[in-house]
Amino acid sequence: MKDPKSTIRYLRFQALKDGSRRFDFSFSGPDASLKLITVEAPYELFSGPNQIALQECAGICYETVKCRVIGCSGTVPDSISLTCADVAQHRRPAKIAGRRPNL
Repeated sequence: MKDPKSTIRYLRFQALKDGSRRFDFSFSGPDASLKLITVEAPYELFSGPNQIALQECAGICYETVKCRVIGCSGTVPDSISLTCADVAQHRRPAKIAGRRPNL
């Protein structure tokens, strides 16, 4: 169930020297506290046969943060390391090229 009193906002990304990316989000919880959460996406996720595009990574990171903090009764993490499992769970299916319907 979605907690209407919590808000997650994407702030920015930064390319790191090793080829990985850092995505920053703000999280305001039910107690109105504001917290910065950093998601690090390692370089390996951006290469190879199942590579993710930079454009889709922000959305995957957002969904990962949302799953880990909304409704969380424990401590909200300062940072999260994005994994292949996170990508598999939150990646939108690719559009299949096909014929457009006649309108």
